[in-house]
Amino acid sequence: MADHFDIVIVGNSAAGLQALRVLRKHDRARSILLVDREDRPAYSRVLTPYFIGGKTERENLFIVDQAFYRELGITTRFGRTATSLDVDGHTLTLDDGAEISFGQLLLAVGSEARPLAVQSGRVSVLRHLDDADRLARFLPGARAIAALGAGLVSLPLLSHAPAETEKHLIVGSNRIFSRLLDAESAQFLEERFVAAGLQLHKRDDIAELRDDGRLALTLNSGKNLTVDLLIVGKGVQPNTDLARRAGLAVGDGIRVDACCRAGHPHIYAAGDCAEGADFVTGEPTVQGNWLTAVEQGEVAALNMLGRDCRYEGSLKNNISEIFGTDLAVVGYCGDDAPAARVFCDGANGRYRKLFLDGQKRLLGAVLVGESNDAGVYYHLIKSRAPLPEAAHLSGTNRYAGLVRDW
Repeated sequence: MADHFDIVIVGNSAAGLQALRVLRKHDRARSILLVDREDRPAYSRVLTPYFIGGKTERENLFIVDQAFYRELGITTRFGRTATSLDVDGHTLTLDDGAEISFGQLLLAVGSEARPLAVQSGRVSVLRHLDDADRLARFLPGARAIAALGAGLVSLPLLSHAPAETEKHLIVGSNRIFSRLLDAESAQFLEERFVAAGLQLHKRDDIAELRDDGRLALTLNSGKNLTVDLLIVGKGVQPNTDLARRAGLAVGDGIRVDACCRAGHPHIYAAGDCAEGADFVTGEPTVQGNWLTAVEQGEVAALNMLGRDCRYEGSLKNNISEIFGTDLAVVGYCGDDAPAARVFCDGANGRYRKLFLDGQKRLLGAVLVGESNDAGVYYHLIKSRAPLPEAAHLSGTNRYAGLVRDW
């Protein structure tokens, strides 16, 4: 006989964790089960490069401890994977054969890193804590490392490697962060990273890889690299198999409406597995950042409680520190924005670019060298108000340098 819970949440990262908090803030009576494939409390993936690079201890990665779930009255089944979902029967089956019946279900199952089809202990993605543990063993003694793909996994990892380590970045496109930034902002960052010791190989890829104790890489350009570790950061793939097999609508992710419902009145999706509307473009997208996951987890939880909460849409919101440079990318920062304003102070390494629509409302912002006010820009975009003059300045309100409008 199946165990029954009023609410089942599959996934124990940003979306699932926020949903738990919101549900228990408003309701202490409903029975809640949390299922997750990892046998541990929730932790921060954002901090794993700092742990791998020896900048923080492993225990600092954990957001909550086991007591958190007990105090909220949450039943947990860690180390278990959901293998099948019966939408009509309101039943979830786990990999140990257990059947769970539910009143409402939240799929917060995240995404997986796209792997490289190579069998080597010196080739690794970074998505889960086990990946971080493996990389932490290899990185400190590496004389040279390479990363494939110029996103928010590869570059932070390279930047946290020891200063004396030779660092190579292999990029298939013509710039770093090609899905995140416009060309000008990317070029500004590339110059800073190269000056910090990064060796950048653009419009290139790995043609051949051999593991002879060290990794011998031959690139399409003909270059040969010998490294001790290869980090694969070629993007992620939302975990949609469970939803697809259950008959839920799936595009790049599990398709959700403004209530974060997944095409069923009692099934929701949130976080890196969910495909919902982009706030700026209105187009369906999997945003894949922590803040979006938190927001969607909260919206899903409130709707589970019958509060009819609507989500206006997600925004890019990525903040990192790479080769000693603070970086924040908020909202839409594409080359085709109707207008932009650039503020550059090369002497202090500060750069910011604001992207505007035809009514001079803020669409997005790239902040380099100082990112403490990223939240201000996030709220300016969400408010759809005309950009105030004060927002043209840096966080210090004393920005000097080149200013351009076009």
